[in-house]
Amino acid sequence: MKNGCDQPAYRLGILGASNIAVPAMLEPARVVEKVRITAIANRTLEKAGKLAEAYHIPYVAGSLEELLELGDLDGVYIALSNELHAEWAVRALEAGKHVLVEKPMCLHPEEAERLRLLKESSAAPKLAEGMMIAFHPWQQALKSIVDSGEFGPLRRISTRISVPAKDRYAGNYRSVKAKGGGAFADLGCYWLQFLQTLIGLQPSEIRAQSAFDGPEGCDWTLQAALQYENGLEAECLTSFELPFRASHTLHFAQTVLTVPDFFRPVKGFYKIKIRHDLPDNRSTLCEFAPMNYYVNQLEAFAEIMSGQRAEQLEATWERVHLQSLIMAEAQQHRVYL
Repeated sequence: MKNGCDQPAYRLGILGASNIAVPAMLEPARVVEKVRITAIANRTLEKAGKLAEAYHIPYVAGSLEELLELGDLDGVYIALSNELHAEWAVRALEAGKHVLVEKPMCLHPEEAERLRLLKESSAAPKLAEGMMIAFHPWQQALKSIVDSGEFGPLRRISTRISVPAKDRYAGNYRSVKAKGGGAFADLGCYWLQFLQTLIGLQPSEIRAQSAFDGPEGCDWTLQAALQYENGLEAECLTSFELPFRASHTLHFAQTVLTVPDFFRPVKGFYKIKIRHDLPDNRSTLCEFAPMNYYVNQLEAFAEIMSGQRAEQLEATWERVHLQSLIMAEAQQHRVYL
């Protein structure tokens, strides 16, 4: 199978016909010539069949296990429920398939350690986490600004990621604690990945709190803050009950920079801006051409499979570990309303 550049196209299968499979894989695959979706499987066969018909996927496997046994697949995208991500990533790697697993790659440090040992103990295929915002250039541009010191020292980072839950996410993994439910498990990973790129994840102090008043005791709003040795503080508010917002605000000695609505490119090809956010200066510092996060991610996964791009798994293990510490801290400082 050849793409327009006369290079072999990777044949991918999809494990799980969940809602995320469409924007994260099926739509991007229409424009990313380096991959072809050739098979799909889901526990409910009818749902997989509908997606196969809509997106012209040639083969519907009768089970998840059957899909992994297909000899003509180069890799798989895992779009199963969160608590199944690590298990099926292991199975897919052991079956000789490259793996792109929807975030979070795993829920607990123990699962991360299992995956790490598997990757280190064998010539396993490639493994990547679907952290789609990591594959857009705005983060590296912002890091260059911070590192340059052109606006003086960075003193504080304030992040808010709030996505209102329709019907309290009834019937959705986000409202089931055992499946990684809650606002911070779902949204906090984007904050941690951003900090990891910008300043690293080695805080000297962790603070976190939540009322844990969502379904099954999930955190419906959670506040977290990381204090660094140099005095920098990074704070984040994640919520399933506040109005929609996805923004980073960086307070420098000489200016304030904001990345407003950084989730927008999940919906299609949209611009991202880095702008000054002072009363007398609302100018745009950087503006990026319209991009789609998931198209970027799929192109990056093709490069990971080919060895042109590093997997960066140590960064994934680090995020899983710190996210676990933050949740433990919030449990200790539970807010009773």
